[in-house]
Amino acid sequence: MESFPQILFSVWESKITGHLPIKIETAEKTLAFKNGNLAIEKDTFEEKAFLKHLIKKKILDNPSGKKCEAQKTKKKISLLAAILELGILSPQHLWKNMELFAKQELFPLFDLSPLASSFVPEKTPSDTAILFTIPTLNFIKEGIYRMKNTNLINALIPKEAEDFQKLTPDYMDQIVLEPYEEHLISIAAEKADLHTLILKSTLGEKYTKKALLALFFLGILGPSPMATPNKPLQEFSVAELNKILDTFNAKCSYIYKSVSKELGPVALNLMEKSIEEIKPHLSQHFQKIRLEADGNIDMQTVLKSNLILSDRDTIQKIIKSLNEILTAEILAVKKSLGSEFESTLIKNLETIGG
Repeated sequence: MESFPQILFSVWESKITGHLPIKIETAEKTLAFKNGNLAIEKDTFEEKAFLKHLIKKKILDNPSGKKCEAQKTKKKISLLAAILELGILSPQHLWKNMELFAKQELFPLFDLSPLASSFVPEKTPSDTAILFTIPTLNFIKEGIYRMKNTNLINALIPKEAEDFQKLTPDYMDQIVLEPYEEHLISIAAEKADLHTLILKSTLGEKYTKKALLALFFLGILGPSPMATPNKPLQEFSVAELNKILDTFNAKCSYIYKSVSKELGPVALNLMEKSIEEIKPHLSQHFQKIRLEADGNIDMQTVLKSNLILSDRDTIQKIIKSLNEILTAEILAVKKSLGSEFESTLIKNLETIGG
């Protein structure tokens, strides 16, 4: 069982179509999806509740509501069609309010966890059966900001991580980031832990935690797989760097071996592709790295790239690049083998190099 944001992201990531029954105590709510995005279907849209919503929000008055119901009965049409026929709302205004209503009905699910669900794949429904779709990624973000269950928010934030870092998922162009989220990301780019993020953020603790949780579930921020060495500069040596690189490669090797057991020879191609995609975001010292047959990364080009170990900025860039490589490999694993496999992999990686 998972939290609602986890369920939504998993469905979106799989780009699947079908229905998702979610058990809520003794009741059950069924959500529809088309290619991973929420789909609001004509047959299940609660028109009467929507009409009450419009009256409550004073978008319609009571007499207009009664006219709509009378028109529906008289012409044997839907309430939505009646609203449009009577000229009470324009199609644009009506659809905008329908989307707001549909979201409002789903927001309470974000405060419940864990939720039991089981996806039922189906063929793509005809477009006439769907009133509209809601982009899942931005809905996840919006829903997390509406959360009221502070205990659940605190439980979902990965506090065990020593620090967070900015990630670069390939779907970033599908997410609309607000200026205050960019602000939080810029703080996290300095490899800040949870306490530091809250202190440096101008959002305050409540909204910093919500923003952090949203960015975490969307894969924009994440725990650093490698910790930054807590040593004075004069103590940082080539031997210390070699130790870090050995730990890094032990993690890479473990990832490769784990994936190989599931995917066979394809695993190496998967890892190579993830590294090539992340290269433009890596430090200049990592531009000539290559993946070896055992899943390790040849670090000789890094060691020969005029490293200045007394430069704090250089060391931080090296650690950041190592983290980004590991994170890219882990995201590739998640896409191929799912969230459950990824979670187990991350837990096992934490034991390597202690």
